[in-house]
Amino acid sequence: MNIIVSGIHFEDFEKAEDYAKEKVAKLTKYHQKILKIEVRLFAETDHLNPKHDFACQIKIALPGNDLEVIDRERSIDKAIDRAVERMKRLLVKAKEKPQSRRLWSWKKFLRR
Repeated sequence: MNIIVSGIHFEDFEKAEDYAKEKVAKLTKYHQKILKIEVRLFAETDHLNPKHDFACQIKIALPGNDLEVIDRERSIDKAIDRAVERMKRLLVKAKEKPQSRRLWSWKKFLRR
């Protein structure tokens, strides 16, 4: 499993990269078949608002499909935290979905 972190329009990228790797590495305990994790961090400026908005995009490659989450916040740490929380829910849902289908087919089979 690879963790790839990239940043666009960023100052102090090393600190944010370490924080993102630390948080994203914990996602492996929610799904064991993760092939690759890509994290993109970027800062966006608005011409009306001088402050930066930060965004965190997390893509996870699984054997059957890919999961993607994008989250925007005023702070890069908050953006990473919210994106990781949302990805955690998606991973649990993706892991439980095939199991619930299998269970349903067994119940259907046993009724006959």
